[in-house]
Amino acid sequence: MVEGRVAEHLFLTDYRLQPIIDYRHTENGGYPDDDYRGLIDRVLAADTLVFATPIYWYGISGLLKTFIDRWSQSLVENRPAFLAGLAGKQAYVIAVGDDDPHLKGQPLIQQFQSIFDFVGIDFAGYVLGTANTPGDILRDKEALAKVDSWRDNWT
Repeated sequence: MVEGRVAEHLFLTDYRLQPIIDYRHTENGGYPDDDYRGLIDRVLAADTLVFATPIYWYGISGLLKTFIDRWSQSLVENRPAFLAGLAGKQAYVIAVGDDDPHLKGQPLIQQFQSIFDFVGIDFAGYVLGTANTPGDILRDKEALAKVDSWRDNWT
């Protein structure tokens, strides 16, 4: 998808991410000591974001949800800087499932739209692909063509 371009791939399974601790209404007892800060710094340094997830139970993967939940930590720590760091970035979503993903993946896309609206990210596009096992997505020519069309928009 990013052939010929400089891109950093972050696989959340390679990192330690703890669930969010919600300190909005209690005294801040400190956030988890894990890899979140390093990950979010790398996200904030990027110009374009691509979120890729399997469709699990008609939503995003638990690990990606945990990562996005942790954005609440960044909002509590320094809301203006965090929102300024995300504002204006372009983001794409790729989600793959096997149970009518073009229909049943729509709530997942709506969730991303709401997230991006909240933090000021430009939702540049999405693909809902059909696949169940590794390599299946290569048979979804429509999804692959849509992703290929995005390349023309990336500098």
